[in-house]
Amino acid sequence: MNKPVTKVSTKSLRGIQNCRVREIGVENMAECLKQGPSTCSYALPFGYCFLCKHPRLDEIIENTKKAHVAGEMFN
Repeated sequence: MNKPVTKVSTKSLRGIQNCRVREIGVENMAECLKQGPSTCSYALPFGYCFLCKHPRLDEIIENTKKAHVAGEMFN
């Protein structure tokens, strides 16, 4: 008799190069600047925005700052 296989849901850490956030002054949280983040498993709906709770948030903040300096940001 075979054991039933249980799939473990893991959150992907790929694709953060396209993420953009705005620091809000709360540790381990930032406001997501991407449109339609409702498909992201790290996006937390909060009022009229989404908060980012990604475990690699520090990297996303750095990527956002680099994109802003390079002129890639419109916000």
